[in-house]
Amino acid sequence: MHKQSFKKLCSGGTDKHAEELYKSFLGDGIYIPFLKDGNLDSETISDHLPMLQKRLTWLKGVEEKLKNEKSLRTYLISLKVLQKDLDKLRSVYHRYYLENSFDKKKNLVKEAKSHTHEFIEKLQKFIVSMYYLQSFEFPVDHFYLRAEYDKYKSSDTEEGKRKANRAYFLRKIVEEGAVNRDKGRSDLTLRALIDSIYMRIDSYSDSFLDNNLAYDIESLFDTLDGVLRGGKREILSRISNWVAKTDKDVTYYSNLLVQQKNKKDFFKKMFNDKNKARYALSDYIYEKEAEVYKFWSEKDLLYRQLFALETILFHEVGRLDDDAGTERSDVLKVVMNRLAINEYNKIDASEPLHSKLQKLNIKNIDKYTWLNVLFKQGEFSFTYFFIPASRGIFCADQSKTASRLRRKNLSLALNLLRSPDPGFLATRYFSRASMLGRIDMAQVWDDYTPIEERPGPRISGDKKLQLHYKNSNYTYLYNFTSAGTQYEVLRMKGTEFVYSPKSKKFYRYRNPHHFKYFIKNKAY
Repeated sequence: MHKQSFKKLCSGGTDKHAEELYKSFLGDGIYIPFLKDGNLDSETISDHLPMLQKRLTWLKGVEEKLKNEKSLRTYLISLKVLQKDLDKLRSVYHRYYLENSFDKKKNLVKEAKSHTHEFIEKLQKFIVSMYYLQSFEFPVDHFYLRAEYDKYKSSDTEEGKRKANRAYFLRKIVEEGAVNRDKGRSDLTLRALIDSIYMRIDSYSDSFLDNNLAYDIESLFDTLDGVLRGGKREILSRISNWVAKTDKDVTYYSNLLVQQKNKKDFFKKMFNDKNKARYALSDYIYEKEAEVYKFWSEKDLLYRQLFALETILFHEVGRLDDDAGTERSDVLKVVMNRLAINEYNKIDASEPLHSKLQKLNIKNIDKYTWLNVLFKQGEFSFTYFFIPASRGIFCADQSKTASRLRRKNLSLALNLLRSPDPGFLATRYFSRASMLGRIDMAQVWDDYTPIEERPGPRISGDKKLQLHYKNSNYTYLYNFTSAGTQYEVLRMKGTEFVYSPKSKKFYRYRNPHHFKYFIKNKAY
């Protein structure tokens, strides 16, 4: 059935046309703030141009200072010391966890507090010393910046549009990283992680590092190890490229302000061109999504169910799962739980897809709840027109790897349709590890309660693991309680496992930073 869909919906250069529209939509990649009436928001540019010029001055200083560095060897040595200190903290925590004596536990808390305080001081100094990997206006509060933009991004008022422009322009200035000259990936994620960690440890006073912070610090250390080993030349090349880009940006925005006084028609045309490119892409993507909707609405219910579930799994989870499909199974359950909730199972008239469905004469849209849950605006980012992955909805990946993954997904979906899990009540999830600056959405989801961490599938044939455990050949990371049972998270030869001291059994590790599930509070 997937092949039929592909032949009907992705023929005659469909994917290529969508890609061309996307490139036109992106343009030269420079953000230009416009007001609702199509006029240039010169006030926003004028107010933020000094900050952009300040970034240029700052970057030139970083570039010059880095040129005078003989090598980054001293930073790598400091990193190794910090990595050993982190291991020491975990060792103290492990001893505390194993200790039964109250007095000895009390002494271990004091010891841990001393080590933690010393570690944080070292880490702070280390982060401050890495001037070449800091964000502009370090440390940047990425959670605040996102929250501020989200307040106004959908505003229909003139004032709201101005505030959205200002919030977004600020983000474009401070949430930018360095990129290789060959247009490689930006290092923004690394810089944002450094921001986040520094802000959290600045006022940290607990005796032990909490799991989220320890995980992020270890992730930072692993990334820095590769970056520092790459050497000074690679980082300097990125910084120099960033200097050149920022210099061009300053010139570009300065010229816009000069031209704005005499070339209002020019900006009107620019505004219209950008709107046309945006409309062309939006119109095409949602039109194709409507065609997909129509295709599957004409199939039997089971096919609609499988298509919706598999498409969500393919884009939301991908290969980030164990062989048993543990995370995929829970994501499937979340989707199935949304079927009976109007918040998720209806395509409102205000949503862009709705008018496209009406043009195709699709009647009784509300009855196609499975398709509605898939295409509901704001729930799955891959359905947005400006996300390149949206093309995969009508032009699904046909590679062998994708086909194998799709078969596994379909098998999981079919099994769950046959045997639903009424005890799993989550209707939301998110991946903290994928958020810029490791933003934790639990901070804003006040009406939801997170599901406690759980072990993965039981590992059979675990004799080697049992032997490693007996001989203490492992690194203790942390412990958690699930359904009243305590579990230990251990690392053996670079792989994390979960161990139950009670049953003396090993389980696969489910990384809670990749997927965390939430249940809506009954009060809401």
